[in-house]
Amino acid sequence: MRRLLLLLVLSAAAVPGLAQKFVYGSYFDYYFDNREFDRSHEKYMESETLHSVLVAPEIGLSFKQGENTEHRVLLGTDVLKDTGSGSKPSDAFRELMIYYNIRSRFGTNRSFEAAAGVFPRRLLGGSYSRAIWSDAQTFYDMNMEGVLLKYGADRFNAEIGCDWMGMYSADRRERFQIFSSGEWKVSGWLSAGWGLSFYHYATSAVAHNVIDNHLLNPWIKADAAGYVPFFTELSLQAGALAGYQRSREIDADPALPAGAEFIFRAARKSLCLQSSLYAGDDLYHYYDYPAPEGGNYGADLYPGENTYHGFYNRSELIWTPRITKKLALQIVAAFHFDGSGYLGCQQVVRLKLGL
Repeated sequence: MRRLLLLLVLSAAAVPGLAQKFVYGSYFDYYFDNREFDRSHEKYMESETLHSVLVAPEIGLSFKQGENTEHRVLLGTDVLKDTGSGSKPSDAFRELMIYYNIRSRFGTNRSFEAAAGVFPRRLLGGSYSRAIWSDAQTFYDMNMEGVLLKYGADRFNAEIGCDWMGMYSADRRERFQIFSSGEWKVSGWLSAGWGLSFYHYATSAVAHNVIDNHLLNPWIKADAAGYVPFFTELSLQAGALAGYQRSREIDADPALPAGAEFIFRAARKSLCLQSSLYAGDDLYHYYDYPAPEGGNYGADLYPGENTYHGFYNRSELIWTPRITKKLALQIVAAFHFDGSGYLGCQQVVRLKLGL
């Protein structure tokens, strides 16, 4: 780290006449997730408590190109502590972040942003189904290694990126995920969009079974809050979840699971009732298949919530009190159901601070 900081200092002096400045910041994330699923004999999720705290400081160089474009080169690290784990302090330093970031504004309320390198997941701005990424995945896998492109305008925004998740080795599979999302505001009450995951789970020296796991989620959303008094949001989102899964050594033909996902939200200021319902095929076709390297494919192949196996409902009471612009607090009580009835519940507290 000392060498990298010295490199930044030398870089700042290397280009005479270029107005450069140091930039720095820090991100704090507290995550408490108590899961109680004994009622359903842990059918989909284990009964456990996830309790972790993360700090991600970063420092870098920034320079302007004209009035509306900023270039940044940043480096930092993730410091994560699983409370009660008894791990050594040195084990908390998990990953080095080092990335290039450009932000540009042009035209009338249009913007472009890109990042390349090892950059924090929080740069993403799109909306993704939990079938693509679970809540725990987005917390514990805080960084992406690849590239991200974002475009925004008054009524349309979109992003696309690639996360290179594994380099071929004796015990590590080569794998990557291309992801994308977007939204078009058709009118004041109607919008349409998509989420996409193209996940290629390739081979290692000991595992020769290549699997493709792709998921497309087109959706439409209607929000009647502007037409109904009292509510700040009263919306229903309806979308399809269409998968393509192919294991070249297990099946001759690909599996094409599909289903529908509905998300209802009724909010009044900081209090929200949300209900998510999925109905359709099992989206995790190879979840329980034995992997050549040992164990099952499980969450390594399916980073979404392990609940999209048929009929499933997640109903949540969410409180997000407004504290400051940079501090976000969320408290959630979530209740889970499938076709056989009540599965269990979660209590979640999330506190985020960006400086």
